[in-house]
Amino acid sequence: MDVTFNQMSGAIGSLILIWSRIERSARDDVVRLLGFLPAKAHGIKGAVRTWEDAVVEAQPADSLCALLAATLRSRLQGQLDIRNGICHGLIGIMGSVGDAPATLSWELNGLKQSISWEDLQSSLGWLSKIHFAFSMISNPALERLDCRVIDTGENREWWRTEFGLELP
Repeated sequence: MDVTFNQMSGAIGSLILIWSRIERSARDDVVRLLGFLPAKAHGIKGAVRTWEDAVVEAQPADSLCALLAATLRSRLQGQLDIRNGICHGLIGIMGSVGDAPATLSWELNGLKQSISWEDLQSSLGWLSKIHFAFSMISNPALERLDCRVIDTGENREWWRTEFGLELP
């Protein structure tokens, strides 16, 4: 597939919007769980970490909530590293040329990295739906029969299939 410079530039906008939604979801749930937004919830990483801590404190220990929150935060970290690289160290936007794939390149802390169009699209696909997982984890309907935070093999498989969260 031929990917243009403009498509790659547009993907950066999509990435920023998606991460804004993720941060907002984490912050909204922190406020709902704690009643306020602590200062440590500054930035995306702080908001997600504070959300995880609030889930661990608020939800029953025998549910999957704490494990899901930790797994989600961990899985988001690699994606956040890509986001931070692009947002704070972007050095190149290349459309595809011949067999060379379209890529975004960045340099952060002396380390140069890049991501191809295909990998970026895969990341955006996963990230675009992950904001739904926050409220499902932090505000589960434990009394409902279809509650997905009860620790069963079926629910663990559901989280893997729906959100790519591999629970130990």
